Amino acid sequence: MPISIPSFAQYQAPLPPLRGLWNRTPVEGDRFVSAEIDWLTTTGGNNAVQFSLSGNSPVALSQIVALFIDNSRSGADVDFLFPDTGFLLTVPAHVQGLFPVLTNALTFYAIASSPVAGDLTVLQALNSLPPPIPLIPSASQNHAGVANITLGTNATTAIVPAGITGTLNNGSINVVLNNGASIAQAQIDLIDGAGHVLWSTIVVAGASQQQNLTYSLAGLAVRFQNGLSVRVSGTTFSGNNSVVTASVYYSTP
Repeated sequence: MPISIPSFAQYQAPLPPLRGLWNRTPVEGDRFVSAEIDWLTTTGGNNAVQFSLSGNSPVALSQIVALFIDNSRSGADVDFLFPDTGFLLTVPAHVQGLFPVLTNALTFYAIASSPVAGDLTVLQALNSLPPPIPLIPSASQNHAGVANITLGTNATTAIVPAGITGTLNNGSINVVLNNGASIAQAQIDLIDGAGHVLWSTIVVAGASQQQNLTYSLAGLAVRFQNGLSVRVSGTTFSGNNSVVTASVYYSTP
């Protein structure tokens, strides 16, 4: 099969070879340091943390060759940046793993993407590369639901209690329309405690019309703060014959 190369520019900067450390035995022996980042709490509200491992313990590390990152208790992606080489490691939310890194320095930065209170990242910086570690991600989720929310009243009904922050992963919203003698409509929103609209639709029913509508929330992976609620607004329905049922699956934080 022929290879097609698009238009390109020749790279002009020098390309000096840097020392690879993954097979170099550290003079201090196999060591690692451990740190816990409680985003927005121990970081003073900052989204970035600097780590400098030179001379910060009785036995200083002479090199960093790998990071073990446990980001399973965080709903925010975290970047680990090594400025000396420009190496950037991105660990997604709710993921953990052992990652080799390319650096000749002992200073790096952890930078979180829009963290909220409760997001927690644990890391170990290693001076030698251990054998591969099999990791099986957890599939556990929380479930919440609410039934028979009437479309005849403008109101907000809680699904996930206030005080809980997390990631909305999946769910469904079912709407039963059983309308009266005239055309009616209503707006249905899924909102969090910070006022963010995570999902929205407008339902319309003709005179003496009956419908059963189901909306899938699969694959959303949307952060929410301080609970989740269903909000009915702008309704022209009357009575309690038209209702909404909502079911959500979410992970915390």
